[in-house]
Amino acid sequence: MHGTCLSLCPRFERYRRERENNLFPWETLPPPHQKHVDHSKAVKAYERAAGDKTLPSDLRPPRVLVGVLDYLFGELMVREGFERVFGFVRDRTRAVRSDFTMQHERGKEAVECHERCVRFHVLALHEMRGGKEFSVSLEEQQLMNTLQSLKEFYTDQRSTYTSPNELEMRIYHALIHIRDQRDRSDDVPREIREGKVYQLVREFRKRVQVVSAPITKTSRLGVDGEGMRVFGELVGELRRGGGKKGMIFLVACILEHLFGEETVEDMESVRAGLGLREIIDGV
Repeated sequence: MHGTCLSLCPRFERYRRERENNLFPWETLPPPHQKHVDHSKAVKAYERAAGDKTLPSDLRPPRVLVGVLDYLFGELMVREGFERVFGFVRDRTRAVRSDFTMQHERGKEAVECHERCVRFHVLALHEMRGGKEFSVSLEEQQLMNTLQSLKEFYTDQRSTYTSPNELEMRIYHALIHIRDQRDRSDDVPREIREGKVYQLVREFRKRVQVVSAPITKTSRLGVDGEGMRVFGELVGELRRGGGKKGMIFLVACILEHLFGEETVEDMESVRAGLGLREIIDGV
């Protein structure tokens, strides 16, 4: 099925949510018409796939989905702030991923959009840390789901398209699955698997697993001086190899998530003044 909806949100949904009074402030017209939908700003909400009931007019083609993320990450989030729109953006990016799935799209646009979503979820682990309504486990699950889709895309598209960000995503995958003691690097391309950076990631994982044994889904993870030495070498290798500052910051976000905020002394210094869009877009 190929989507035919060229708007941020299908027309039927826009009117339905207006009728149900189910619009967010940034999806409505300015006062005194704030109860009415702004057709240029409403964004499709996530709903479980309806199978045969889904129409082409419900789905947005890849180029439109790219534009949806441009709006969410580059305009709305920058204007309103990460925390205020986090729940909204989280839901709408899930809808973007669902539209790709429903259309069986796995090409360049799908890869790049999923990579941006991965960075968003990693950033959320830092930005929303300690929030009353923030579920770490649910966020971790969405991050893992997105990374799993990317792994399948990379394998499927290997003969036609190779993402320049695959190493970055493989690092996030290896770190967020650090509790998994099985080595899942069989599908990692040889040039990445045998590279210095990925070797250091695997070495760091093994050290954490030794220090933290026995590991369960909820047990506390530990890292010793040797593990941090390896991690420091990893960061140094990333910097020497021209690693993006945003990637180094997101690796620090995962480290903070796994071992506690005291693990990274000055997150803002690691962030190096990068804005939300720069980090999420991988600039």
